[in-house]
Amino acid sequence: PDLALSADMMLALGRRVLSTAATTAKTRTNLVGLDVVPDALPVLSDLCRQQLSAVQVLPPQIPYRQDIEKFSSFLLNSIEQSKSVGEFEQKVGLGEIEEVIDMVKSELKLIPKYAEWRAWEEPTGEEKARLMQNKQNILDSLKDRNAAIRRLDIPMREPSVDFPAAAEVTLKPPEPPAEEEKK
Repeated sequence: PDLALSADMMLALGRRVLSTAATTAKTRTNLVGLDVVPDALPVLSDLCRQQLSAVQVLPPQIPYRQDIEKFSSFLLNSIEQSKSVGEFEQKVGLGEIEEVIDMVKSELKLIPKYAEWRAWEEPTGEEKARLMQNKQNILDSLKDRNAAIRRLDIPMREPSVDFPAAAEVTLKPPEPPAEEEKK
């Protein structure tokens, strides 16, 4: 009887702890240097809206702009569908909401620089020659160090052991040597 009572008490205590944990505000992120953001969902929502506004300076056909718009829209949609920070974090799968806030803040800093640099334009003249030379220097350096490089711009004539040509490769375990090879 005493054992049954203590088990019931333990069950009730467990339920109480779980229900309290579900309603208690987040107190830490478990990540060094990353503080909890009070009212994180509204903060993130506001940052996403700022991001959608900031990216309007870029041409609409630029993949970077399209990716930012998709990502911000995804986050805003997830915020609207979430009742809590924990639910949002689970739905989005990007870690702590504070990490997502940092990502969005970083993109907000990058967007004006990206626009200033006009990074979507093909380089021409001296800039193109400088970039091609840098690329060649990197390839030469890797070659000097015997690094294996798969060049996607050069079609392979035949399948390679080092760089399989198929999209998915099934690796076979090595087979033991034949009996005549052992002797």
